Amino acid sequence: MSVNQIRWTKIVPFALLVTMLGGVAAGCSSGTNNDGNAGGSETEAAVSETGYPITDEPITLQVWAPIHPNATQYIKSYSENEAYMELEKRTGIKIEFIHPAQGQEQESFNLMIASGEVPDIIIGANRYVGGANKGVRDGVFADLTPYLEQYAPDYYKLVTTDEEVKRQVTNDEGGFPAFYMIKPEQDPPFRRIILREETLKSVQMEEPRTIEDYEKFFKAVKESKGVAPYALLGSGLEDQFMGPFGVVSNFFLKDESTVAFGQTEPAFREYLTLMNKWYTEGYINKDFAGLKTPQVLALFDSGKAEMYVDAIVGSFNRGKQLGQTYVSAPYPRVNPDDKVRYMPLEQVAQPGQETVVAASSKHIKEAIRWLNYAYSEEGAMLFNYGIEGKTYNMVDGKPQYTDYILNNPKFGTDNANFILKVHFAPKLQYTDIASNPNLAKSPESAAIRMKWADDPNVDSSMFLPTLQLTSEESDERAKIMTEVNTYCNEMVLKFILGVEPLSKFDDYVSQVKKLGIDKAVSLTQAAYDRYLTK
Repeated sequence: MSVNQIRWTKIVPFALLVTMLGGVAAGCSSGTNNDGNAGGSETEAAVSETGYPITDEPITLQVWAPIHPNATQYIKSYSENEAYMELEKRTGIKIEFIHPAQGQEQESFNLMIASGEVPDIIIGANRYVGGANKGVRDGVFADLTPYLEQYAPDYYKLVTTDEEVKRQVTNDEGGFPAFYMIKPEQDPPFRRIILREETLKSVQMEEPRTIEDYEKFFKAVKESKGVAPYALLGSGLEDQFMGPFGVVSNFFLKDESTVAFGQTEPAFREYLTLMNKWYTEGYINKDFAGLKTPQVLALFDSGKAEMYVDAIVGSFNRGKQLGQTYVSAPYPRVNPDDKVRYMPLEQVAQPGQETVVAASSKHIKEAIRWLNYAYSEEGAMLFNYGIEGKTYNMVDGKPQYTDYILNNPKFGTDNANFILKVHFAPKLQYTDIASNPNLAKSPESAAIRMKWADDPNVDSSMFLPTLQLTSEESDERAKIMTEVNTYCNEMVLKFILGVEPLSKFDDYVSQVKKLGIDKAVSLTQAAYDRYLTK
Protein backbone atom coordinates (compact mmCIF):
# COMPACT_ATOMS: atom_id res chain seq x y z
CA MET A 1 0.00 0.00 0.00
CA SER A 2 1.43 3.41 -0.96
CA VAL A 3 1.81 6.37 1.37
CA ASN A 4 -1.00 8.01 -0.58
CA GLN A 5 -3.43 5.17 0.05
CA ILE A 6 -2.90 5.26 3.79
CA ARG A 7 -2.66 8.99 3.69
CA TRP A 8 -5.39 10.58 5.46
CA THR A 9 -7.85 9.44 7.98
CA LYS A 10 -5.71 10.50 10.91
CA ILE A 11 -2.06 10.40 11.88
CA VAL A 12 -2.46 10.01 15.61
CA PRO A 13 -5.63 9.77 17.68
CA PHE A 14 -6.37 13.20 19.10
CA ALA A 15 -6.41 12.16 22.77
CA LEU A 16 -3.04 10.44 22.36
CA LEU A 17 -1.70 13.48 20.53
CA VAL A 18 -2.69 15.84 23.35
CA THR A 19 -1.19 13.48 25.93
CA MET A 20 2.00 13.29 23.91
CA LEU A 21 2.23 17.05 23.57
CA GLY A 22 1.49 17.56 27.24
CA GLY A 23 4.38 15.27 28.08
CA VAL A 24 6.69 17.16 25.77
CA ALA A 25 5.60 20.49 27.19
CA ALA A 26 6.12 19.34 30.76
CA GLY A 27 9.66 18.36 29.92
CA CYS A 28 10.47 21.61 28.15
CA SER A 29 12.14 23.98 30.57
CA SER A 30 15.17 25.13 28.66
CA GLY A 31 15.61 28.83 29.24
CA THR A 32 17.17 31.42 27.01
CA ASN A 33 19.21 34.47 27.84
CA ASN A 34 18.18 37.77 26.30
CA ASP A 35 21.06 37.53 23.87
CA GLY A 36 19.57 34.32 22.50
CA ASN A 37 22.13 31.97 24.10
CA ALA A 38 20.94 28.93 26.02
CA GLY A 39 22.40 28.43 29.44
CA GLY A 40 21.86 28.44 33.18
CA SER A 41 20.61 31.90 34.01
CA GLU A 42 18.18 33.67 36.31
CA THR A 43 15.75 33.74 33.40
CA GLU A 44 16.00 29.97 33.02
CA ALA A 45 15.38 29.47 36.71
CA ALA A 46 12.26 31.61 36.51
CA VAL A 47 10.53 29.85 33.65
CA SER A 48 7.42 27.74 34.24
CA GLU A 49 7.39 23.98 33.77
CA THR A 50 6.33 24.45 30.17
CA GLY A 51 9.25 26.76 29.44
CA TYR A 52 7.19 29.97 29.37
CA PRO A 53 7.45 32.90 29.75
CA ILE A 54 10.43 32.98 27.44
CA THR A 55 12.09 35.98 29.09
CA ASP A 56 11.51 38.40 31.92
CA GLU A 57 13.14 41.19 29.93
CA PRO A 58 11.10 43.04 27.29
CA ILE A 59 11.63 41.74 23.75
CA THR A 60 9.68 42.86 20.70
CA LEU A 61 9.51 40.71 17.59
CA GLN A 62 8.26 41.99 14.26
CA VAL A 63 5.91 39.61 12.44
CA TRP A 64 4.90 40.09 8.80
CA ALA A 65 1.50 38.49 8.25
CA PRO A 66 -1.46 39.09 5.95
CA ILE A 67 -4.60 39.98 7.92
CA HIS A 68 -7.90 38.34 7.02
CA PRO A 69 -10.73 40.58 5.74
CA ASN A 70 -13.05 39.19 8.43
CA ALA A 71 -10.74 40.73 11.02
CA THR A 72 -10.23 44.14 9.40
CA GLN A 73 -13.92 44.97 9.65
CA TYR A 74 -13.40 45.40 13.40
CA ILE A 75 -9.68 45.57 14.22
CA LYS A 76 -6.71 47.24 12.54
CA SER A 77 -4.09 44.69 13.54
CA TYR A 78 -3.75 41.23 15.02
CA SER A 79 -2.19 43.07 17.97
CA GLU A 80 -5.84 43.65 18.92
CA ASN A 81 -6.70 39.96 18.59
CA GLU A 82 -7.51 38.74 22.12
CA ALA A 83 -5.69 35.43 21.73
CA TYR A 84 -2.50 37.17 20.59
CA MET A 85 -2.82 39.61 23.49
CA GLU A 86 -3.03 36.65 25.86
CA LEU A 87 -0.07 35.05 24.09
CA GLU A 88 2.03 38.13 24.90
CA LYS A 89 1.25 37.68 28.60
CA ARG A 90 2.12 34.00 28.56
CA THR A 91 5.36 34.20 26.56
CA GLY A 92 6.67 37.59 27.65
CA ILE A 93 7.23 38.49 23.99
CA LYS A 94 5.64 41.59 22.50
CA ILE A 95 4.67 41.29 18.87
CA GLU A 96 4.61 44.15 16.38
CA PHE A 97 2.53 42.97 13.42
CA ILE A 98 3.25 44.24 9.92
CA HIS A 99 0.20 43.72 7.71
CA PRO A 100 0.41 44.21 3.93
CA ALA A 101 -2.48 45.97 2.23
CA GLN A 102 -5.16 43.50 1.21
CA GLY A 103 -4.82 42.46 -2.39
CA GLN A 104 -1.19 43.61 -2.43
CA GLU A 105 0.36 40.84 -0.34
CA GLN A 106 2.75 39.58 -3.03
CA GLU A 107 3.89 43.07 -4.02
CA SER A 108 4.46 43.97 -0.38
CA PHE A 109 6.38 40.75 0.20
CA ASN A 110 8.61 41.33 -2.83
CA LEU A 111 9.39 44.89 -1.76
CA MET A 112 10.21 43.74 1.78
CA ILE A 113 12.65 41.08 0.54
CA ALA A 114 14.22 43.47 -1.97
CA SER A 115 14.76 46.12 0.71
CA GLY A 116 16.79 43.75 2.88
CA GLU A 117 14.82 44.93 5.91
CA VAL A 118 13.27 41.59 6.86
CA PRO A 119 11.24 41.31 10.09
CA ASP A 120 11.97 38.61 12.67
CA ILE A 121 9.14 36.32 11.54
CA ILE A 122 7.28 35.99 8.23
CA ILE A 123 3.98 34.11 7.98
CA GLY A 124 3.28 33.12 4.37
CA ALA A 125 6.88 32.65 3.24
CA ASN A 126 5.68 30.52 0.31
CA ARG A 127 5.56 33.86 -1.53
CA TYR A 128 9.36 33.77 -1.75
CA VAL A 129 10.41 32.97 -5.31
CA GLY A 130 11.46 29.33 -5.15
CA GLY A 131 9.79 28.80 -1.77
CA ALA A 132 10.93 28.93 1.83
CA ASN A 133 13.75 26.46 1.24
CA LYS A 134 15.21 28.71 -1.47
CA GLY A 135 15.05 31.57 1.01
CA VAL A 136 17.16 29.50 3.43
CA ARG A 137 19.69 28.70 0.69
CA ASP A 138 19.83 32.39 -0.22
CA GLY A 139 20.62 33.28 3.39
CA VAL A 140 17.44 35.35 3.83
CA PHE A 141 15.72 32.90 6.19
CA ALA A 142 17.34 31.02 9.05
CA ASP A 143 17.83 27.27 8.76
CA LEU A 144 15.69 25.99 11.64
CA THR A 145 17.26 22.53 11.70
CA PRO A 146 19.88 23.17 14.42
CA TYR A 147 17.33 24.86 16.71
CA LEU A 148 14.07 22.91 16.67
CA GLU A 149 14.79 19.97 18.95
CA GLN A 150 15.93 22.25 21.78
CA TYR A 151 13.91 25.43 21.25
CA ALA A 152 10.75 24.07 19.62
CA PRO A 153 10.38 20.61 21.18
CA ASP A 154 6.59 20.48 20.80
CA TYR A 155 6.76 21.23 17.07
CA TYR A 156 9.75 18.96 16.58
CA LYS A 157 8.07 16.01 18.30
CA LEU A 158 4.86 16.58 16.33
CA VAL A 159 6.51 16.60 12.90
CA THR A 160 9.01 13.80 13.47
CA THR A 161 6.66 11.25 15.07
CA ASP A 162 5.27 10.20 11.68
CA GLU A 163 7.46 9.69 8.62
CA GLU A 164 4.86 11.03 6.18
CA VAL A 165 4.49 14.27 8.15
CA LYS A 166 8.25 14.61 8.32
CA ARG A 167 8.45 14.31 4.53
CA GLN A 168 5.98 17.16 4.17
CA VAL A 169 7.84 19.63 6.40
CA THR A 170 11.44 18.91 5.41
CA ASN A 171 13.46 19.77 2.33
CA ASP A 172 15.22 17.26 0.11
CA GLU A 173 18.24 17.30 2.43
CA GLY A 174 16.08 16.51 5.47
CA GLY A 175 16.34 20.04 6.89
CA PHE A 176 13.56 22.17 8.38
CA PRO A 177 13.12 25.49 6.56
CA ALA A 178 9.82 26.59 8.12
CA PHE A 179 7.02 26.05 10.63
CA TYR A 180 3.74 24.77 9.16
CA MET A 181 0.15 24.62 10.29
CA ILE A 182 -0.06 20.96 11.30
CA LYS A 183 -3.43 19.22 11.17
CA PRO A 184 -3.05 15.59 12.31
CA GLU A 185 -6.71 14.69 11.90
CA GLN A 186 -8.49 15.19 8.59
CA ASP A 187 -11.87 16.86 8.37
CA PRO A 188 -14.55 15.46 6.11
CA PRO A 189 -14.38 17.14 2.67
CA PHE A 190 -15.79 20.66 2.67
CA ARG A 191 -16.84 20.64 -1.00
CA ARG A 192 -19.41 18.32 -2.54
CA ILE A 193 -22.23 18.17 -5.07
CA ILE A 194 -25.16 20.24 -3.78
CA LEU A 195 -28.84 19.50 -4.50
CA ARG A 196 -32.21 20.72 -3.28
CA GLU A 197 -33.98 18.27 -0.95
CA GLU A 198 -37.41 19.34 -2.20
CA THR A 199 -36.45 18.55 -5.79
CA LEU A 200 -35.16 15.09 -4.89
CA LYS A 201 -38.46 14.35 -3.20
CA SER A 202 -40.44 15.67 -6.16
CA VAL A 203 -38.70 13.26 -8.55
CA GLN A 204 -38.81 10.48 -5.93
CA MET A 205 -35.05 10.04 -5.71
CA GLU A 206 -32.40 9.92 -3.02
CA GLU A 207 -29.04 11.62 -3.45
CA PRO A 208 -27.44 10.27 -6.67
CA ARG A 209 -24.48 7.96 -6.25
CA THR A 210 -23.51 6.70 -9.71
CA ILE A 211 -23.21 8.40 -13.10
CA GLU A 212 -26.36 6.52 -14.11
CA ASP A 213 -28.18 7.95 -11.08
CA TYR A 214 -27.24 11.48 -12.16
CA GLU A 215 -28.56 10.93 -15.65
CA LYS A 216 -31.87 9.67 -14.25
CA PHE A 217 -32.02 12.72 -11.97
CA PHE A 218 -31.22 15.14 -14.81
CA LYS A 219 -33.81 13.58 -17.10
CA ALA A 220 -36.52 13.77 -14.40
CA VAL A 221 -35.70 17.39 -13.53
CA LYS A 222 -35.62 18.53 -17.14
CA GLU A 223 -38.96 16.87 -17.86
CA SER A 224 -40.68 18.12 -14.70
CA LYS A 225 -39.18 21.59 -14.36
CA GLY A 226 -37.94 22.45 -17.82
CA VAL A 227 -34.51 23.66 -16.60
CA ALA A 228 -30.97 22.54 -17.33
CA PRO A 229 -30.18 20.84 -13.99
CA TYR A 230 -26.38 21.17 -13.76
CA ALA A 231 -24.72 24.57 -13.35
CA LEU A 232 -21.17 23.59 -14.31
CA LEU A 233 -18.48 26.17 -13.61
CA GLY A 234 -17.06 28.05 -16.58
CA SER A 235 -13.80 26.10 -16.81
CA GLY A 236 -15.68 22.92 -17.67
CA LEU A 237 -13.42 21.04 -15.25
CA GLU A 238 -14.96 19.26 -12.28
CA ASP A 239 -12.81 16.66 -10.52
CA GLN A 240 -15.86 15.09 -8.87
CA PHE A 241 -17.00 13.88 -12.30
CA MET A 242 -13.49 13.23 -13.62
CA GLY A 243 -12.53 11.07 -10.66
CA PRO A 244 -14.89 8.18 -11.50
CA PHE A 245 -12.88 7.67 -14.72
CA GLY A 246 -9.56 7.63 -12.86
CA VAL A 247 -8.21 11.12 -13.56
CA VAL A 248 -8.17 14.60 -12.07
CA SER A 249 -7.49 17.86 -13.85
CA ASN A 250 -3.86 18.39 -12.86
CA PHE A 251 -0.79 16.28 -12.04
CA PHE A 252 -1.80 13.14 -10.18
CA LEU A 253 -0.70 9.59 -9.35
CA LYS A 254 -2.03 7.09 -11.89
CA ASP A 255 -0.65 4.26 -9.76
CA GLU A 256 1.32 4.05 -6.54
CA SER A 257 4.44 5.66 -7.99
CA THR A 258 3.75 7.13 -11.43
CA VAL A 259 2.96 10.82 -12.00
CA ALA A 260 0.71 11.78 -14.93
CA PHE A 261 -1.10 14.87 -16.20
CA GLY A 262 -4.84 14.29 -16.09
CA GLN A 263 -5.88 16.26 -19.14
CA THR A 264 -3.82 14.13 -21.54
CA GLU A 265 -4.88 10.73 -20.18
CA PRO A 266 -7.21 8.49 -22.26
CA ALA A 267 -9.67 8.52 -19.33
CA PHE A 268 -9.99 12.29 -19.68
CA ARG A 269 -11.61 11.66 -23.05
CA GLU A 270 -14.31 9.67 -21.21
CA TYR A 271 -14.97 12.67 -18.98
CA LEU A 272 -15.18 15.03 -21.95
CA THR A 273 -17.49 12.60 -23.73
CA LEU A 274 -19.81 12.57 -20.71
CA MET A 275 -19.83 16.37 -20.40
CA ASN A 276 -20.47 16.76 -24.12
CA LYS A 277 -23.35 14.28 -23.89
CA TRP A 278 -24.88 16.11 -20.91
CA TYR A 279 -24.48 19.46 -22.65
CA THR A 280 -26.04 18.15 -25.89
CA GLU A 281 -28.99 16.67 -23.99
CA GLY A 282 -29.61 19.95 -22.18
CA TYR A 283 -28.50 18.72 -18.76
CA ILE A 284 -25.80 21.41 -18.45
CA ASN A 285 -26.65 25.11 -18.53
CA LYS A 286 -26.16 26.27 -22.11
CA ASP A 287 -24.25 29.38 -20.93
CA PHE A 288 -21.99 27.51 -18.49
CA ALA A 289 -18.76 28.65 -20.18
CA GLY A 290 -19.31 32.18 -18.92
CA LEU A 291 -20.51 31.32 -15.41
CA LYS A 292 -18.68 32.53 -12.31
CA THR A 293 -19.42 31.25 -8.82
CA PRO A 294 -21.86 34.06 -7.84
CA GLN A 295 -23.86 33.42 -11.02
CA VAL A 296 -23.98 29.68 -10.33
CA LEU A 297 -25.30 30.34 -6.81
CA ALA A 298 -27.92 32.75 -8.17
CA LEU A 299 -29.14 30.16 -10.67
CA PHE A 300 -29.45 27.50 -8.00
CA ASP A 301 -31.06 29.72 -5.37
CA SER A 302 -33.66 30.92 -7.88
CA GLY A 303 -34.53 27.39 -9.03
CA LYS A 304 -33.07 27.89 -12.52
CA ALA A 305 -30.56 25.10 -11.79
CA GLU A 306 -30.83 22.06 -9.55
CA MET A 307 -27.22 21.02 -8.97
CA TYR A 308 -23.79 22.58 -8.53
CA VAL A 309 -20.54 21.85 -6.65
CA ASP A 310 -19.46 24.06 -3.74
CA ALA A 311 -18.82 24.30 0.01
CA ILE A 312 -21.23 22.08 1.95
CA VAL A 313 -21.77 24.15 5.09
CA GLY A 314 -21.90 27.50 3.30
CA SER A 315 -24.50 26.11 0.90
CA PHE A 316 -26.58 24.59 3.70
CA ASN A 317 -26.57 27.82 5.70
CA ARG A 318 -27.45 29.90 2.65
CA GLY A 319 -30.35 27.60 1.91
CA LYS A 320 -31.55 27.86 5.49
CA GLN A 321 -31.64 31.65 5.17
CA LEU A 322 -33.74 31.23 2.03
CA GLY A 323 -36.11 28.78 3.71
CA GLN A 324 -34.85 25.81 1.67
CA THR A 325 -32.95 22.63 2.52
CA TYR A 326 -29.79 22.09 0.51
CA VAL A 327 -28.20 18.64 0.78
CA SER A 328 -24.93 17.12 -0.39
CA ALA A 329 -24.24 13.95 -2.36
CA PRO A 330 -21.46 11.36 -1.97
CA TYR A 331 -18.61 11.30 -4.45
CA PRO A 332 -19.92 9.96 -7.78
CA ARG A 333 -18.69 6.67 -9.18
CA VAL A 334 -19.43 4.55 -12.24
CA ASN A 335 -20.52 1.47 -10.27
CA PRO A 336 -22.02 1.57 -6.75
CA ASP A 337 -19.14 -0.37 -5.14
CA ASP A 338 -16.26 1.33 -6.99
CA LYS A 339 -13.30 2.53 -4.94
CA VAL A 340 -13.12 6.33 -5.04
CA ARG A 341 -9.50 7.50 -5.13
CA TYR A 342 -10.01 11.15 -5.93
CA MET A 343 -11.05 12.73 -2.61
CA PRO A 344 -9.07 16.01 -2.39
CA LEU A 345 -5.97 15.56 -0.29
CA GLU A 346 -5.84 17.51 2.95
CA GLN A 347 -2.17 17.81 3.82
CA VAL A 348 -1.15 17.29 7.43
CA ALA A 349 1.32 20.13 6.90
CA GLN A 350 -1.16 22.53 5.37
CA PRO A 351 0.20 24.88 2.70
CA GLY A 352 -0.26 28.63 2.92
CA GLN A 353 0.98 29.26 6.45
CA GLU A 354 4.69 28.48 5.95
CA THR A 355 6.46 30.56 8.58
CA VAL A 356 10.14 31.42 8.67
CA VAL A 357 12.53 33.28 10.93
CA ALA A 358 14.81 35.88 9.36
CA ALA A 359 18.49 34.99 9.26
CA SER A 360 19.18 38.61 10.24
CA SER A 361 17.02 38.48 13.39
CA LYS A 362 18.79 39.24 16.66
CA HIS A 363 16.35 36.96 18.46
CA ILE A 364 16.26 33.76 16.41
CA LYS A 365 15.97 31.46 19.43
CA GLU A 366 13.29 33.56 21.09
CA ALA A 367 11.34 33.70 17.83
CA ILE A 368 11.50 29.92 17.51
CA ARG A 369 10.35 29.43 21.11
CA TRP A 370 7.50 31.90 20.56
CA LEU A 371 6.37 29.96 17.47
CA ASN A 372 6.65 26.66 19.32
CA TYR A 373 4.01 27.69 21.86
CA ALA A 374 1.21 27.21 19.31
CA TYR A 375 2.10 23.50 19.13
CA SER A 376 2.07 22.90 22.89
CA GLU A 377 -1.13 21.74 24.58
CA GLU A 378 -1.74 25.15 26.18
CA GLY A 379 -0.88 27.05 23.03
CA ALA A 380 -2.99 24.89 20.75
CA MET A 381 -5.99 25.40 23.01
CA LEU A 382 -5.45 29.16 22.98
CA PHE A 383 -5.09 29.36 19.20
CA ASN A 384 -7.96 26.98 18.40
CA TYR A 385 -10.47 27.93 21.10
CA GLY A 386 -9.40 31.29 22.55
CA ILE A 387 -9.21 32.12 26.25
CA GLU A 388 -10.67 29.66 28.72
CA GLY A 389 -13.41 31.21 30.80
CA LYS A 390 -14.07 33.80 28.13
CA THR A 391 -14.58 32.15 24.73
CA TYR A 392 -14.93 28.60 26.07
CA ASN A 393 -15.32 26.51 29.22
CA MET A 394 -14.36 22.89 29.81
CA VAL A 395 -17.49 20.78 30.19
CA ASP A 396 -17.06 17.06 30.92
CA GLY A 397 -13.49 17.31 29.74
CA LYS A 398 -14.34 18.97 26.43
CA PRO A 399 -14.17 22.64 25.40
CA GLN A 400 -17.56 24.26 24.92
CA TYR A 401 -17.87 27.69 23.33
CA THR A 402 -19.57 30.52 25.18
CA ASP A 403 -21.95 33.15 23.84
CA TYR A 404 -19.02 35.58 23.85
CA ILE A 405 -17.84 33.94 20.63
CA LEU A 406 -21.05 32.32 19.36
CA ASN A 407 -23.31 35.36 19.76
CA ASN A 408 -21.01 38.31 20.24
CA PRO A 409 -23.03 41.58 20.10
CA LYS A 410 -20.30 43.37 18.11
CA PHE A 411 -19.48 40.93 15.34
CA GLY A 412 -20.47 37.60 13.82
CA THR A 413 -18.88 34.22 14.41
CA ASP A 414 -16.93 34.39 11.12
CA ASN A 415 -15.28 37.57 12.38
CA ALA A 416 -14.77 36.13 15.85
CA ASN A 417 -12.56 33.41 14.36
CA PHE A 418 -9.98 36.11 13.62
CA ILE A 419 -10.53 38.37 16.64
CA LEU A 420 -11.06 36.07 19.62
CA LYS A 421 -8.99 33.07 18.50
CA VAL A 422 -6.31 32.44 15.85
CA HIS A 423 -7.88 30.77 12.83
CA PHE A 424 -5.05 30.70 10.28
CA ALA A 425 -1.50 30.55 11.63
CA PRO A 426 1.45 28.22 12.16
CA LYS A 427 -0.06 26.05 14.90
CA LEU A 428 -1.36 22.63 15.84
CA GLN A 429 -4.69 22.82 14.01
CA TYR A 430 -7.69 20.97 15.41
CA THR A 431 -10.43 19.88 13.02
CA ASP A 432 -13.25 22.18 11.97
CA ILE A 433 -15.69 19.65 13.42
CA ALA A 434 -13.97 19.97 16.80
CA SER A 435 -13.07 23.65 16.94
CA ASN A 436 -14.84 25.83 14.37
CA PRO A 437 -17.42 27.94 16.25
CA ASN A 438 -19.54 28.18 13.09
CA LEU A 439 -20.19 24.44 13.33
CA ALA A 440 -20.58 24.57 17.10
CA LYS A 441 -23.24 27.23 16.60
CA SER A 442 -25.17 25.06 14.14
CA PRO A 443 -25.26 21.32 14.90
CA GLU A 444 -27.16 20.89 11.63
CA SER A 445 -24.17 22.34 9.75
CA ALA A 446 -21.82 19.95 11.50
CA ALA A 447 -24.10 17.02 10.67
CA ILE A 448 -24.24 17.84 6.97
CA ARG A 449 -20.45 18.23 6.89
CA MET A 450 -20.13 14.77 8.48
CA LYS A 451 -22.60 13.12 6.12
CA TRP A 452 -20.89 10.60 3.81
CA ALA A 453 -17.68 10.88 5.88
CA ASP A 454 -17.77 7.20 6.85
CA ASP A 455 -17.58 5.85 3.28
CA PRO A 456 -14.96 3.05 3.46
CA ASN A 457 -14.43 3.13 -0.32
CA VAL A 458 -13.01 6.65 -0.44
CA ASP A 459 -9.39 7.83 -0.17
CA SER A 460 -6.98 10.38 -1.67
CA SER A 461 -4.50 8.06 -3.34
CA MET A 462 -4.64 9.85 -6.71
CA PHE A 463 -3.50 13.16 -5.25
CA LEU A 464 0.11 14.23 -4.94
CA PRO A 465 1.43 15.74 -1.73
CA THR A 466 2.91 19.23 -1.87
CA LEU A 467 6.25 18.76 -3.62
CA GLN A 468 9.43 20.79 -3.49
CA LEU A 469 10.84 21.47 -6.92
CA THR A 470 14.19 23.18 -7.19
CA SER A 471 14.01 26.80 -8.34
CA GLU A 472 15.26 25.73 -11.78
CA GLU A 473 12.68 22.94 -12.00
CA SER A 474 9.93 25.26 -10.80
CA ASP A 475 10.80 27.93 -13.36
CA GLU A 476 10.96 25.42 -16.22
CA ARG A 477 7.69 23.73 -15.28
CA ALA A 478 5.87 27.03 -14.79
CA LYS A 479 6.94 28.21 -18.24
CA ILE A 480 5.66 24.99 -19.83
CA MET A 481 2.39 24.97 -17.89
CA THR A 482 1.53 28.56 -18.81
CA GLU A 483 1.23 27.50 -22.45
CA VAL A 484 -0.25 24.08 -21.66
CA ASN A 485 -2.99 25.48 -19.43
CA THR A 486 -3.94 28.17 -21.95
CA TYR A 487 -4.32 25.60 -24.71
CA CYS A 488 -6.06 22.99 -22.56
CA ASN A 489 -8.55 25.49 -21.16
CA GLU A 490 -9.54 26.49 -24.68
CA MET A 491 -9.85 22.92 -25.97
CA VAL A 492 -11.79 21.59 -22.97
CA LEU A 493 -14.58 24.06 -23.66
CA LYS A 494 -14.53 23.32 -27.39
CA PHE A 495 -14.87 19.58 -26.75
CA ILE A 496 -17.73 20.00 -24.27
CA LEU A 497 -19.59 22.49 -26.45
CA GLY A 498 -19.11 20.30 -29.50
CA VAL A 499 -17.21 22.99 -31.41
CA GLU A 500 -14.36 20.48 -31.72
CA PRO A 501 -15.30 16.79 -32.24
CA LEU A 502 -13.91 14.30 -29.74
CA SER A 503 -12.42 12.41 -32.67
CA LYS A 504 -9.74 15.12 -32.52
CA PHE A 505 -8.74 14.17 -28.94
CA ASP A 506 -5.54 12.43 -30.05
CA ASP A 507 -4.55 15.51 -32.05
CA TYR A 508 -5.16 17.60 -28.93
CA VAL A 509 -2.90 15.32 -26.87
CA SER A 510 -0.19 15.54 -29.52
CA GLN A 511 -0.28 19.32 -29.36
CA VAL A 512 -0.04 19.31 -25.55
CA LYS A 513 3.02 17.06 -25.88
CA LYS A 514 4.56 19.51 -28.35
CA LEU A 515 4.09 22.21 -25.72
CA GLY A 516 6.28 20.20 -23.34
CA ILE A 517 3.91 18.36 -21.01
CA ASP A 518 6.14 15.26 -20.89
CA LYS A 519 8.98 17.39 -19.52
CA ALA A 520 6.65 18.96 -16.96
CA VAL A 521 5.56 15.47 -15.87
CA SER A 522 9.17 14.29 -15.58
CA LEU A 523 10.07 17.29 -13.41
CA THR A 524 7.11 16.52 -11.15
CA GLN A 525 8.02 12.82 -11.09
CA ALA A 526 11.58 13.65 -10.03
CA ALA A 527 10.29 15.82 -7.18
CA TYR A 528 7.92 13.05 -6.07
CA ASP A 529 10.71 10.45 -6.19
CA ARG A 530 12.84 12.67 -3.96
CA TYR A 531 9.88 13.13 -1.62
CA LEU A 532 9.58 9.37 -1.16
CA THR A 533 13.26 8.95 -0.31
CA LYS A 534 13.30 11.60 2.41
